[in-house]
Amino acid sequence: MRKLELLAPPPAHVAVRAREGDAPPAGFEARLAAIAEALFATEAGAPDPKRVAWVCADFADFASRAQGRGRLVLLLSVWFLTWIAPLVVWRLGPLESLPIDKRAEALERVEGSAVGFIALAPKAMLCLMWFEHPDTQRETKTEPTCLK
Repeated sequence: MRKLELLAPPPAHVAVRAREGDAPPAGFEARLAAIAEALFATEAGAPDPKRVAWVCADFADFASRAQGRGRLVLLLSVWFLTWIAPLVVWRLGPLESLPIDKRAEALERVEGSAVGFIALAPKAMLCLMWFEHPDTQRETKTEPTCLK
């Protein structure tokens, strides 16, 4: 049986973790936190602030390494949810200025509207990252077997 050659790793400029990060705009993590808190809130209230900070830092790191249209879509989607979502619940100001129940209602209404596709990118990324957190894995009885 013939042995397969090992593939060389990608060049450094292709490896995402090796890329220099281009920091997201100021306040990006605070806007993400407002979305994440509303997204993962339960009847008991807002989720653990440490877990929200962790997922927002991970998302911001991802956004800092994203390039081109992908980065543009992420940044504009978060901007849209921050400033436009409150309007669907008849409120002015950024999303983080609303109480958590109104934020959740605003996100649900945006998702159900004709422009709901705009919520898809940040919501999908936040959910993927949320379920990578060790506490979430313990709570949902999942494990990162793909990493073994």
